[in-house]
Amino acid sequence: MKSFLIKFFLLAILAQTAVFAQTDDLESLFTNFQHFDLRDALAKHKNDNSPEVLFYRGVVANRFNDTKKSTEFLQKYLKKADKNAPHLAETYEVLADNYTKEFQYGKAAEAYKFLLDNFRGKLDISRIKGYENMFGLWNSLRKIAPQTVEFNGDSNIQGMRDTAKLLNIEVEIGAVKDNFVFDTGAGLSTITVSTANKLGLKIIEADVSVGSATDLNVKSKLAVAPVMKIGNITVRNAVFLVLEDKAMSFPQINYQIHGIIGFPVIHSLGKVSIAKDNHVAVFAKSAKSNLEPNMCLQGLMPIVAGFHQNKRLIFAFDTGAVSTDLYPPFFKANEAAITKDQTANKVKIGGAGGFREISAYRLSEVELNIGGKTAKLINARVLTEQSNENSRFYYGNLGQDLIKQFDKMTLDFRTMQISFE
Repeated sequence: MKSFLIKFFLLAILAQTAVFAQTDDLESLFTNFQHFDLRDALAKHKNDNSPEVLFYRGVVANRFNDTKKSTEFLQKYLKKADKNAPHLAETYEVLADNYTKEFQYGKAAEAYKFLLDNFRGKLDISRIKGYENMFGLWNSLRKIAPQTVEFNGDSNIQGMRDTAKLLNIEVEIGAVKDNFVFDTGAGLSTITVSTANKLGLKIIEADVSVGSATDLNVKSKLAVAPVMKIGNITVRNAVFLVLEDKAMSFPQINYQIHGIIGFPVIHSLGKVSIAKDNHVAVFAKSAKSNLEPNMCLQGLMPIVAGFHQNKRLIFAFDTGAVSTDLYPPFFKANEAAITKDQTANKVKIGGAGGFREISAYRLSEVELNIGGKTAKLINARVLTEQSNENSRFYYGNLGQDLIKQFDKMTLDFRTMQISFE
């Protein structure tokens, strides 16, 4: 009997250790932004309704654009979790993101206020500043009605390339038509002060700083377009960051951006195709798909799964970037091959807010497979230093040089798939 009891307790301890090991694996995937691997790992926990697994399910639902299901999982987690439970701050952060994507600005502001009121002492200064900034942003929009989109059938829009080779489409605000950059990499739509005044938009005072490609902060105000028309689509209550004209000016190439249609509007369009001839098609509905999603979201930024040398890597995706940058995680994974026959050079990176220099290598050719299609990046730039927050975890930022290799690219935010033809 004693021998049986000892074996029973040993088995119990081993089983408990296995559970801890599994949740530790989930934690590592969550911490390192491995959204696709976290999704796959959770499939092995179908019958596990522990608080920890509920939290991870809430995160994955958020990343794959099911905000309602995400909120349900996270609220269940909060009911089961005690005051010392892990991930309480992250739970409210994801809830705030859910509310943001649903344009529930007041709820988003309240979630960030809760974080500041209850977790300030446990957060580093960068997160505190981030929460303060997001609270200031959404709180200033508390009385603004949610953004809505009305489809009058599918839309076919002929876009154009500007001086910087960025895709522009025509928008109509207040009976005035203008060409705005169409940019999934913009976390919010943006407009210059002079353009906002020309369109008759009311400026909202807000203490908001926005990041740039160099992580430099630029002070901004806000404006709301009551009605904006894009093709056969009517977007109501679209929010714009308002920047001084010089913040969106690039005198080095004699280039001025007047406005940017950013992620919140593009995301709400549902399914968008961009052709090589700059033709943009927006579909009122999406067909059902049995394919596994190969796109997810980190906040207001699309993340794409691609394969390099049969290994799945994840990339930020930015239709406003002229060229692809490969980030330090890619460099570290391939360092021996990259550094074998060359030395690093200093390169300039920048955007709204300025430029700075970092070390980088060049690769003559890099193959990436996305959605079953292979692209070849020629003379690809590999950054060895962090250039922004994204470069800590992602393998790169995919840009126009990849997109242009195909006749058409389709982003479907309803099925969370990116495809090329």
